Amino acid sequence: MRLRSWVPAGIALLGFPASAAAQAVDTSHHLVGFVNVGPDMRLEVLDWGGAGPPMLFLSGLDDTGHEFDDFAPKWTDHFHVLALTRRGFGASSQPAGGYQIDSLANDIRVVLDSLHINRVILVGHSIAGDEITRFALAWPGRVSKLVYLDAAHDRVPLVAIFQQYPLPAPLAMTAVDSASPEALREYDYAINGIRFTMGEVLSIAVFAPDGRYLRDITPTRVDAAILAGLAHPRYSRIRAPALAFYAVPDSAPQLFPWWGTMDSAQRTLGRQFFAAFATWAGEERARFRREMANGRVVELRGAQHYLFMSNETEVVREMNAFLQPPGAD
Repeated sequence: MRLRSWVPAGIALLGFPASAAAQAVDTSHHLVGFVNVGPDMRLEVLDWGGAGPPMLFLSGLDDTGHEFDDFAPKWTDHFHVLALTRRGFGASSQPAGGYQIDSLANDIRVVLDSLHINRVILVGHSIAGDEITRFALAWPGRVSKLVYLDAAHDRVPLVAIFQQYPLPAPLAMTAVDSASPEALREYDYAINGIRFTMGEVLSIAVFAPDGRYLRDITPTRVDAAILAGLAHPRYSRIRAPALAFYAVPDSAPQLFPWWGTMDSAQRTLGRQFFAAFATWAGEERARFRREMANGRVVELRGAQHYLFMSNETEVVREMNAFLQPPGAD
C-alpha cells in the first residue's frame, strides 16, 4: 500500500467508509484516515494519492471532504491530493467549541504537521476561503498557492443581508425525498442545481437501516458558532499567488434553482435578496482584485455556487494554467 508511506504513527487509515451500504456506493478511490488534533478530537483526511507537491482541498459549510470525490482525482497526475473535513462535520469530531476562524486555521496546521507536509497548495470552497486566507496570514511560508472556489468573500456583511432578506424557503422535504440516500441526493439537486457525490450524501446525513434519511450529522449549533466566529479577510497581507473563481448569477432564478415552485411573495423576496447579494458580490470581486497583490480573478457567469461541479471544464482549465504542475504539457 504505497500511499501509507506518508502516514505517521497515530493516524488510522480505514479505506472506504465503514458501513457495507456506504462501501457499495462511495466509489471514489481514496483512503480515509483520521488525524488527532487534540484530546478526543480527530479530523477526517481523504487521500487520493498522486505524485508531486501536496494539494489540500477544504469544503464549504455543511459539507465534507467528500464533496471533492469526483473533482480531486483529476489532479493526481501532478500532485499528492488530499481533503480535510473540518471539525463538527461528517466523520470528524464535534467538540463543544473551537469553531472560531483562528482555531479552524490551526486545525489545518496540525493536520499538515501530522502528515509532515511543510508547504501546500490550499484549495478552498465557499466558507473554506476564510480558513485558507487566515492560514496564509498566520503561516505564510507554508503556502505555495491558494485557490478559492467561490470562496474569496468577506462574509461578515453577508450575514446581515441574510437577516434583512430571509431566503425564500426551499422545497419542503417529503417522505419520498427522504426514502433513501439516492432520493435525498435528488432532493438536494432540486435545491442546489448540483448532484453531490454519493460519498458526500452519506457523510452529511444519518440514515436508518432501511436507508431512510433521519437527520443531518451536524447540529445547527456548529453552523451558528462558525458564522459567529467570522472575521474580515486581510488579502493585502498575503503574498502567495492566488486564483479566485466567482460564480456570478445573472438573475434571481439562477440563484434559486427551485424558483419554479415559489409563489409571488417568495419571488419578490428572492428578487430583493438577489439585488442585495449581487451588489455585495460585485464589491467583493473588486476588493479581491484591489487587495490581493498576486491574485487573479475568474468570473463564471451563470455558474452555481459549487462551480467546480457546474463549470468543471472551465475550472480545470484555469487551475491547470495557474498551478503549472511540473511535467505538464
